[in-house]
Amino acid sequence: MKQFFSQRLQRHQKQMTRYLRYVFNDHFALISTFLVGGLGLYYSELLKTLPRPFPLGGIIVVAVWLFVLPLGRLATLTKPADLIFLLAKEGQMTSYLSQALRYSLWLPFGVLFLAVGATMPLVVVTANSTFASFPYFLGMMWLLKLGDLSLQRIRLYQETQQQVKQQRGIWFASTFAATLASIYVAPWLGLGISILQAIWFLFGLKANSQLLDWDYMIQAEQSRLMRIYRFINLFTDVPQITTEAKRRKYLDWLLAKIKPVHSNTYLYLYLRRVIRGGQYGGLYVRLTLIGGFVLFFVDELWISLLIGCLFLYLIGFQLIPLINEFQYMVLTHLYPVPEKQKAAAIKKILGALLLVTAVLFGVICCLRLPFVWQGGIAFLGFLGFAGLFLGIYLPGRLKKMHA
Repeated sequence: MKQFFSQRLQRHQKQMTRYLRYVFNDHFALISTFLVGGLGLYYSELLKTLPRPFPLGGIIVVAVWLFVLPLGRLATLTKPADLIFLLAKEGQMTSYLSQALRYSLWLPFGVLFLAVGATMPLVVVTANSTFASFPYFLGMMWLLKLGDLSLQRIRLYQETQQQVKQQRGIWFASTFAATLASIYVAPWLGLGISILQAIWFLFGLKANSQLLDWDYMIQAEQSRLMRIYRFINLFTDVPQITTEAKRRKYLDWLLAKIKPVHSNTYLYLYLRRVIRGGQYGGLYVRLTLIGGFVLFFVDELWISLLIGCLFLYLIGFQLIPLINEFQYMVLTHLYPVPEKQKAAAIKKILGALLLVTAVLFGVICCLRLPFVWQGGIAFLGFLGFAGLFLGIYLPGRLKKMHA
């Protein structure tokens, strides 16, 4: 079963690598560099204003750690067909699930490393600790995550739902105690509590049944994969994600504004796709709301400009593939519509959507920044960035896609 898991893991990693190269591209790296740099500078300036010690900071750190710890599910890599073909191997699935547990620890380790590293400056200010305590905090968090994944593994067996609910309360209580003790007492104490917790959930706790709940295990794995696919689908098309068209009659007035003439063929098709398809319309709404939410908590002009332009870029960049939506429809090739209409239609739709977002971001900046004139500058900056995107970046991108 170990070899079987290794083979299935290789196929899974090969598939994820093929998708992730579209996610972590040059644009993603460039935007991440500016965003992390800007937030890092803002974070460092904020820390300088905090008193030493800052007791409330410990609560903030613990809250961040408790939020990060549940991220990452047990990756069993099981498939629906396993319910039939692996049922005869149920007695050997223990070694398979042990391999899955070990594999599932690596991605959370990276997330926990970044989370603990990002909160260490606040820990130093809060508890008069030093950066030398970082290994203690990281080890504690990793062991707490090990307990969480071990509990998830126990849930894969039958008649364990009530047992896991009870033990989940023990996990939360011991996790809360470990994180608080590491901040307000000593890092080694939190590490010690996490070691005891990991030993209990890994070796001491036994499932009520030795029979696997195959339906739950397969459903949990499919849900985990769908969350990954939805994230990747923000950057590229994923065959596993299917979109459903919705009527949305309340938006028909937007389609009615387009004159039914030959030159507006693709403009009508693209706008109809955005309105009634879940992929592009939902993506636009989500990014706009997230960007507005982030801007609402920013009171620095240059940071507002950076964040607003970042989300405008993400919206425009993610909607560019709309131009290829109807290339496989026979009627679009039979009907005598020139190809140049596509680029013009995409430019109009992106221009309208970016304008709406820029206005919304500008209003939020006027409300949140210290002076109204700063909000006006931010709004003009958003409009200028949208103009540069439509006038310079978009034509080059479309030309590259066509080539």
